[in-house]
Amino acid sequence: MSTEPFRISEGSALHADDPDPLRQYWYTADDLVDTFGYRREALEGLFGEATPGPGGLVGWTTSVVWKIESEVIVPAVELLESSFRDQESIDLTVYRSSAG
Repeated sequence: MSTEPFRISEGSALHADDPDPLRQYWYTADDLVDTFGYRREALEGLFGEATPGPGGLVGWTTSVVWKIESEVIVPAVELLESSFRDQESIDLTVYRSSAG
């Protein structure tokens, strides 16, 4: 991962109507699972431990999520998509590497 400081990401439009203006800078586990399709059991492995946020919610800042997505997840997906012919080939490689 890069050693650049966290990029302060713009707030998410997901909670633009929330009366607390800081809410737009936070994602909860439910946000990441229900809106973006992440697996709940993968969240801490991807984004670290959830932390307290505004209004008593617990989750991750939009900056943390953006940083991990842009520096880890998207490059990994792009590498897979550019390296393999199709999803079946990716699945076979994952299976072969985990079978040993």
